Amino acid sequence: MQQQASIIIPIRANAVGSRELARLKTLIACIPNGYEVVIVNDGSPSAVGQWINRLVALHHRVSRPIKSLHLRTRFKKFSLARARNRGAEVANTQVVLFHDVDFLAATTVYQRLLAYIAQQELATKPENFFCVPVAFLTEPATQHFMHAFKQGNEAWCFRNRQQLPEESLHFLVQGSSCIVMNREDLLSIGGHDEGFKGHGAEDFELLHRLSCRFPIAEKPPEYERNMGSGTANEYRGFRAYFALYGEQCRQAGCTLVHLWHPKRKGFGYYRHKQNFKRLDNVLRQEYPASIQSRKQINVRKFIY
Repeated sequence: MQQQASIIIPIRANAVGSRELARLKTLIACIPNGYEVVIVNDGSPSAVGQWINRLVALHHRVSRPIKSLHLRTRFKKFSLARARNRGAEVANTQVVLFHDVDFLAATTVYQRLLAYIAQQELATKPENFFCVPVAFLTEPATQHFMHAFKQGNEAWCFRNRQQLPEESLHFLVQGSSCIVMNREDLLSIGGHDEGFKGHGAEDFELLHRLSCRFPIAEKPPEYERNMGSGTANEYRGFRAYFALYGEQCRQAGCTLVHLWHPKRKGFGYYRHKQNFKRLDNVLRQEYPASIQSRKQINVRKFIY
């Protein structure tokens, strides 16, 4: 079977037996044929790298190739931007999808996502890039989701905005870091900006560049303003604008969940203050006019 998209999974883990590696193992096992999987190990200890190689050897098969890439960055701060860029560089398909190790969905969701990717014709139409929505779950909801997941069931598919299990969500992010786009186009614009260190805002900067080139609607009032990570309830600020790029994907039943975890420590992982200051400077700069508009949507038909 020909692979339609490459799933890029950055990871840095402290040791074998860590939560990150357990989640990586679960994720790899549920990704169906049609995807290439690229695991980017950004500076984990050598024992973790060996564990990842064994996992790759266990799962590699012609119908769903899987590879690992090990970066010599042990003594550098973890960088999602760097890891995603290196993964895209070695991918062998025309479409790439950026997937954090804490994201997950039932196999059926990934199968629907493949169909949606094919429908968007991303291999030849980079203007059709989109985001896969991600529902950030509470700790009890994560336990509920995993119970359903282990039985091969979908706990939620989030098609209907009016029936979201609000008590189970921290928030739903439609303009997520799980960006799906044409690989060649990504590389031509330099990928993620590696000036963003650790985790935070690097995805918004890429979405800003993409959306300036391929606008989906008129930008909202106070576009430069960060309205917070909660579910958007009004058309204001850059998060609400980027959410439009995930609306149709959600309606197609292709929402992932973010599994709950305690806040990570070490590695310089969270650099939100520095990164969002950098993002603010980017959003306020003049950017070249759109080079090719995608079909624009009517914002008023969506509820915020």
